[in-house]
Amino acid sequence: MPTNIEWTDLTDNIIRAKDGGWWCQKISPGCAKCYSEKLNQNTFFGGNKQPYTGQPPELILDTEAIRKWGFQTKPKKHFVASMTDVFGEWVPRHWQREMLDGMFAAPKQTFQILTKRPEIMLSSINEWLDSHGLDKLPNNIWTGVSTENRHTLEQRSPILAQIPADIRFWSVEPLLEDLGNISQFLKHTQWLIVGGESGPNSRPCHLEWLQSIVDQCQSADVSVFVKQLGANAYLNEQQFQKSDKKGCDIAKFPTPLQVREFPNSVVS
Repeated sequence: MPTNIEWTDLTDNIIRAKDGGWWCQKISPGCAKCYSEKLNQNTFFGGNKQPYTGQPPELILDTEAIRKWGFQTKPKKHFVASMTDVFGEWVPRHWQREMLDGMFAAPKQTFQILTKRPEIMLSSINEWLDSHGLDKLPNNIWTGVSTENRHTLEQRSPILAQIPADIRFWSVEPLLEDLGNISQFLKHTQWLIVGGESGPNSRPCHLEWLQSIVDQCQSADVSVFVKQLGANAYLNEQQFQKSDKKGCDIAKFPTPLQVREFPNSVVS
């Protein structure tokens, strides 16, 4: 379905709870104020009021949505499973293979898959590649990890680097601390999305942290997309005044942060 997420065109939530809504499992500090869980608490938006903790409800895979990818003629960017982690421990491996089969059959479409569990992504993708006699993913399948602090960066990005894909990316949102020197991790990365946290009681995001990431990406020739400053942005230790709650109006960003790039070429 169409989305207001600036870095994609569509969100395809192919995994849902059988009786409505979605489900996911919180795993790290970035999950604390999960937007997906908040939406799932509201039946008006199709949620089921279940928290993203405990045991999952009965889930279904939308195989019809996957099948339709192959019939879409207008190229679009698809963020797959924005309301859950398609590589979660609770997701059957054969569902992941069906998803990848559907992407393989839709070369005109670009699929952005994001996970906090890159070890499962790596294992499942390698199994799928072996079954098809391939040595890497088709270039319309982009693989990414969410990372919010230095610990998750060091934990997840080296595993992502092992995935045989032309486009690997990070979603650094919410950015919860200064990541420091990331140059060693950028060597196997083609794209980086970054932004501060939104919503009530958001954790602070210092614009100096964002600027450091932008500067390092530009030095490494890695495309970078500054999605939003966040609801609780600071600059020079002072609250930064924004024109909207999320701080996503790029015209109001400090000029050096007005950067929204996409990978401009396929890199092996």
